Amino acid sequence: MTGFGKYWQGSCAASAVAWTALGLSLLCSATGCETVFGQAAVTDISSSDAAQASDGGGNLNDQSSAAEESGLPDETSSPQVEVAVRHPEELLDDIREALSETRNKKRPKGRMIRETWQTTQEQYIAAGVLACAELVEHEAATDDHLREAWKSKAVLLYRAAEYGWPEFDDRLSRTVDQLKQTSFVEEAEYADGLLLVHRCFERNMPVHEVVEKLTEHAREFPGGDTCAKLFVAYAKKLDDRGLKNSARLCCQAAIWTLHDHPEIDSIRHQLSVLDAKADIARNWAAVSASVQLKPDDAIQQELDLQVAQIRRVLPIRVDSATTLTDVSAGSHSINYRYTVTISAQQMEFQKESIRQKVTQLARSVHATRMILAKGVTLNYSYNSPEGNQLLFFSVTD
Repeated sequence: MTGFGKYWQGSCAASAVAWTALGLSLLCSATGCETVFGQAAVTDISSSDAAQASDGGGNLNDQSSAAEESGLPDETSSPQVEVAVRHPEELLDDIREALSETRNKKRPKGRMIRETWQTTQEQYIAAGVLACAELVEHEAATDDHLREAWKSKAVLLYRAAEYGWPEFDDRLSRTVDQLKQTSFVEEAEYADGLLLVHRCFERNMPVHEVVEKLTEHAREFPGGDTCAKLFVAYAKKLDDRGLKNSARLCCQAAIWTLHDHPEIDSIRHQLSVLDAKADIARNWAAVSASVQLKPDDAIQQELDLQVAQIRRVLPIRVDSATTLTDVSAGSHSINYRYTVTISAQQMEFQKESIRQKVTQLARSVHATRMILAKGVTLNYSYNSPEGNQLLFFSVTD
């Protein structure tokens, strides 16, 4: 039996009240944004600032105590349930299990299966949050224990808020405020970033308001690890939504705000990618005009010319796993060569989806649609870093 199972077997009376008090409702969505910072690897948390802080840095007067987080009744409302005080390492086992079991879970199909899955998710999150609250108040907890407990609590509350469960948005906000009163600066920055992602990135908030909040976050945590990542993530999101100018303005605001930040190069790289995409779009517009006006030989000459211009801005990073490394012109064809960092097995599962999405995009964009209409073939090759071809397909009119 896992540590989680032992815990629930040993404290079933307390947990029965906990589920009612938490007020968890039906799951709305399982979309998460933790990829902005990477998955919560709480066992690797380290902070030189927190290490120099006093031993009592995390034991503030948290209004959300262990009893409040769990929903346990007070002494006057019901008979006491005697629960043995557990060792910090036992609490950490429950916290880590809760994080593992709620990481990147997608809602399954089928009502019965979905309801069972949701109940399990609620239990793991509730158990993890309860263990975090107990650990924060534990007399034997070290600074490392407290850092892990605070960060884990923020992650679990963020996941519950992303599911759409009531009150967890406010609970995450309160946890961020409490963390800012401790000496754990890195954990406070991470939690504040999660709250910002939850409240801004997935909602139709005006771009200038989101950029303003990103700027406030960067000024509150100067030199922090999340500042540049948040700006880059939001710029990419705007770019994916087709808001190219807004994405560029976001990067420019980041460069102005983070001019001496250690990760400023990541912002400049994102801005260069946006500029390169804009150049390519203009080039393709010119190609489409040439295709409409010139005979076959002239079309081939224009393809050669435009491909040569595109090659000057290579490589272009398409996403975290895909990079456009080469473009060449064939006989009435254009050949795209991508390098991907996913395995052959992963590509096997995704190849049909990639083929459909790329084909649909090529046939829907005006510039490429005009080129295809003139008999030009678009060839796509996806290769491993070692040069092995994982996927190849062509798109024609």
